[in-house]
Amino acid sequence: MDYLRVCLLILLVCLVGAHAITGEMPTFQGLCQLQGDWCTTNCQIAGGRDGLCNKVGLCICRPL
Repeated sequence: MDYLRVCLLILLVCLVGAHAITGEMPTFQGLCQLQGDWCTTNCQIAGGRDGLCNKVGLCICRPL
């Protein structure tokens, strides 16, 4: 029973690590309509490289 708990704990740690590796960055709404490059500025503040505005006006950050 203890081995099962240890295995589940290891699996949980691996899943959290895999989620962190994917580099999921935040998205921002309303920045693409503003004058200037606020999308990239906010993405850099959030820890990303730069931001891109998609067709629906959503700012999507790219990881470093």
